Amino acid sequence: MNELKFSIFNYINHFGLYDYLAYIWLFLTFLILLFLAMLFIKKSTKFSILLILLSFILLFAGPFILKYFLDKTLRPVLVSHIKYQKLHFSNTLIIDSSIENISQKPYNFCQIDTKIYKPSNSKLKDFINRLKPIEYRSILSKRELEAGATMQNRTIFYNFSYSGDINISVNAECYRAKK
Repeated sequence: MNELKFSIFNYINHFGLYDYLAYIWLFLTFLILLFLAMLFIKKSTKFSILLILLSFILLFAGPFILKYFLDKTLRPVLVSHIKYQKLHFSNTLIIDSSIENISQKPYNFCQIDTKIYKPSNSKLKDFINRLKPIEYRSILSKRELEAGATMQNRTIFYNFSYSGDINISVNAECYRAKK
């Protein structure tokens, strides 16, 4: 739970102009839909209920969609070359990955999240397994990452005793420090 709080505070702490504009737009759209629902309540109750439901779905799902869209357009990074090695003599799992800055601007630090989860043939079960991983580690790297540059990352899980098949997911969110 602390990792989630840290991730949210880290994201909000590095809002830029487009982040503020996108979230203000989301909130104004929510208010406009509620206002329209109140206007149409006497003419069409079903339509008003539909607008209210749509506005609340937008209010709760919108921040996740906006974050995904803003990260892909304003702060794009490419995570690749994910390799892992399990050391049997010490129950240690080492995960190596590369993080490439594919934007036009340099980053000052990156939050790198590594998840180890059980594989599944079902897409729904795989999605659920990603939400509840076997192990999770978040690292804050304060290294400079120039535009077009690649940074190597290593995450180590000590006392990793799970013996079944695993899948690994590495995500990176990189930011520029506010001046």
